[in-house]
Amino acid sequence: MIITHNVKEKISKDVNKDNISLFLMSKRGNYFSLSADPSKNISNFNGWFNFLGNEKYSLYKSIENIYHDDGKNMLIPREISNDFIYFDRIYENFVERFTLVKNGLIYDILKKKDLTHINIDLDLRDIFDFNDQGRIYNIYKEKIILKGKRSQEDILIIEYTKYSDNALNNVQGKHFMIIYGLEDFYEIVNKWQKKDYDYDRSRGSRSGFYVYNALKIASKNESRIIFTFSDNKESAKEKLIDIVHNMKLIQEVHANYIDNTLSQKLELQEITGKDSAMAYVNSIHALDGINVSINVDHKKLAGLWAGLPWFFQFWARDELISLKALMLEKKFEIAKLILFRHINELMPDGRISNLYPSTQLGSADAIGWLYRRVYDIIILLEESSDLSKHINLHELKYLRERLQFSIKQMMNNYYTNELIINKPLETWMDTFSDNDYREGFRIEIQALFLGMLRLMNMLNNMLANKFVKKDNKLVSITKSEFDYRKLEREFARVVRERFVVKIINGKESVIMNDGFNSSNADVCRPNLFLAHYIYPDLLHNEEWEKVFDYALEKLWCEWDTSKYTGQNNSSYHRGDSWFFINNLAAVAMHHLNKEKYYSYIVKILNASTEDILYDGFIGYASELSSALEFSPGGCFCQTWSIATYIELIHEMFL
Repeated sequence: MIITHNVKEKISKDVNKDNISLFLMSKRGNYFSLSADPSKNISNFNGWFNFLGNEKYSLYKSIENIYHDDGKNMLIPREISNDFIYFDRIYENFVERFTLVKNGLIYDILKKKDLTHINIDLDLRDIFDFNDQGRIYNIYKEKIILKGKRSQEDILIIEYTKYSDNALNNVQGKHFMIIYGLEDFYEIVNKWQKKDYDYDRSRGSRSGFYVYNALKIASKNESRIIFTFSDNKESAKEKLIDIVHNMKLIQEVHANYIDNTLSQKLELQEITGKDSAMAYVNSIHALDGINVSINVDHKKLAGLWAGLPWFFQFWARDELISLKALMLEKKFEIAKLILFRHINELMPDGRISNLYPSTQLGSADAIGWLYRRVYDIIILLEESSDLSKHINLHELKYLRERLQFSIKQMMNNYYTNELIINKPLETWMDTFSDNDYREGFRIEIQALFLGMLRLMNMLNNMLANKFVKKDNKLVSITKSEFDYRKLEREFARVVRERFVVKIINGKESVIMNDGFNSSNADVCRPNLFLAHYIYPDLLHNEEWEKVFDYALEKLWCEWDTSKYTGQNNSSYHRGDSWFFINNLAAVAMHHLNKEKYYSYIVKILNASTEDILYDGFIGYASELSSALEFSPGGCFCQTWSIATYIELIHEMFL
């Protein structure tokens, strides 16, 4: 099957992969995904999902699949075209076009001459509701007057009632899907079908589901069908009216976005290679989509979800690691909004919550990433002389006060043996295997705390700027509870002494251990690349190169370690290759010595580019790959994979 990406220019590739899906998002948290090949049952997470928000924070599925048959066989497209605003499935004699808008789904049949049948399968349920009992569909017509129309028109209503069980006594909820644009030539199929999803089975998660074969529609001419969905019938009707009334405006907004945003990114001459440039444009588009604005508990909340299909939450670590991409794309106000949301939610121990909605899992590193991104936004704004336009003096003082509180409370609660300690499963490697919980003293946690101390010293210099000359040296006279410059200097010394090991065996090797005085402390892990990314001043460049050289010998794989184990997470953080770690490692190598590490950097760039363009969700970056072979998996739209790819492109080219 040919995969094409089209934004003013086209690139195409003939691929033969099983887990390829088209994928569309809206900023309201809704998404639509179908298998590129409609005959393949990839995942129960394919389909049309809507975020309902407020009382229940969840996604709700409606459409399971849309496909054509010729009366005997299912038709298979020869090409998939990603046009960013919409996806086309291109057949020999017609084209299907899917466009996701804020209030619904627009389905166009183009260049149509021959008779086929459109099949619509449904699977109405909460995304994590696997109860197959008490599921009742009722399909009927109603009339509606649309804005600008003089007469009533037919709409088809699918009313879904979910009972607690097959006794059909206790109603758990009702949901409604409206279909507009059908001719009279359709059949209500009314059959249940058992489906088994290959990708779900490979992950060790539930793979068997019953779906509802709802409709078979005769299709001979070009047509447009509009779907809307809600837990309230009148709301679904209002959404339909809005789409029909604003169709021209929707098209104008889409054209403006393509012309004035995406096309301009593609035209950047600095990026080497058409594939990298197109993957960069896809990543810009993906990050914009995952930057959602939703209503939660009757309050508006904006920020970066961790990913889709199943990470539709605001994970602090993921959001903050991803935030620099927004800054590099000059979206400082959005970045600032997210930063201050976290700053305003400091907990008594000096940290921030790991997740919204909440979880029992703690986070040792999210607070450090928060202040690392505060540091980044200040540096980037100062470089462009725009700091005062976005962050005023009062806000800078507030940031310093909050940082001072975090440092103090972390030293009260987590500072022991001259280092910062973390509990089990509190780092980004938050799964365990063979009793390895990664508790204790970990290298990137120390680097993040050093970054907090560095930021405090920078803010003190910016806000105080009062020095006296003492013994021929400028000495700050700003009073504070700690001497932060001394604390940063001494803390760095302790980290070097306890985490860095020099071995002379023919030649000198420098090893940076993953931990100190902890389980699996001397294991070589890619967290050392995070340490350089976060706090490069920990070592001299010559020492860092020796650390990287040793680590690359141990860690670099042409996909040669252990297979991805899916939902059974035994390989999750101990064998799988994570795209965000790869991208940040490439950023660190490029920053340290781009000539020396050029081959590694390019291989990482190419692997991430291939994943974005031609694997998983077309146009989106996956969570990880098996280390045994290049086989993207996990969550197929992973925000920190997307964002760190943008960061790598900026580091290398922009």
